[in-house]
Amino acid sequence: MAFDPTKPVDDSPLDAAEMRGQLTALKDLSDAQQATIADLQSNINDLSLQAGDNAAAITALQAAVAALQGNA
Repeated sequence: MAFDPTKPVDDSPLDAAEMRGQLTALKDLSDAQQATIADLQSNINDLSLQAGDNAAAITALQAAVAALQGNA
């Protein structure tokens, strides 16, 4: 059952199965968001490592160019 924000309806009798379904659906949504956040964080970490590698490569290239130009 997908979460339905319209349930339970105001002044309706309590229905344990309906409430359990709503809570389970919310838990499923929360778990899905946690997985998505973990995946995004992993992607950010990978990009940060790549950026660091790129920065080191750029610095090395700049030093090589300066050496070739006699500026080192």
